[in-house]
Amino acid sequence: MQPAIPTGALLDRVRADLGRPDASTQQLRSALAEVVPAAEELLAQVAALQGQLAQARTCPVTGLPTRSAWTVQAQAVLEAGPAAVLLVDLDAFKPVNDRFGHAAGDAVLAAVGVRLAEWAVAEGATAGRLGGDEFAVAVPDAPGLAARVTRLRTLLTAPVAHRDLSLSVGASIGTARTAGLDDPGLSAALARADAEMYQAKGRGRRGRRLARIMPLRTSALLTRALTPRKAA
Repeated sequence: MQPAIPTGALLDRVRADLGRPDASTQQLRSALAEVVPAAEELLAQVAALQGQLAQARTCPVTGLPTRSAWTVQAQAVLEAGPAAVLLVDLDAFKPVNDRFGHAAGDAVLAAVGVRLAEWAVAEGATAGRLGGDEFAVAVPDAPGLAARVTRLRTLLTAPVAHRDLSLSVGASIGTARTAGLDDPGLSAALARADAEMYQAKGRGRRGRRLARIMPLRTSALLTRALTPRKAA
């Protein structure tokens, strides 16, 4: 229920009453008695809006941050020092939906979300769902990155129990390091990781091979690498 009178007008009136040097104790109590319900209502509205904002920033299926929320967190990881951006795309996910239904697909996505989040916490990374069956990770760069990415892929491709089914999907992972680059920004890192991910898909059935872990190119080389070649 909204306050009986507009909040701005109420506060103006109460402020005037409290500022009167001749205001009696009863008048001051009466003014405060009007303010408290309005303040409580406003606080309830703020809490509701915060809850809605939190829901908008979190994927309801995977529990991971959405693209916009992850982008903010990933920027912080990249700004903190040398980092790597991982782009993960699930392989053979559509057949799971087509054959067993969306509930089975959601079970796979939920399991992937849990596993990805646990891996990210252990690595000091941040993970998010970009949409569909595509996920992204920003992780501080450190020795042994390739082995850690291999471990991530093993986690993500482990079978998922759903009712009486054991569901399995593949995962193609593209990785782009940002250290020592002319353009270490998030957009460039995602573009390079995306290119590496598609190369991984082409090298192994169901993404059985990992993309090479390569640094980003300079802006010019990156643009050339991502521009489709025209047929001769």
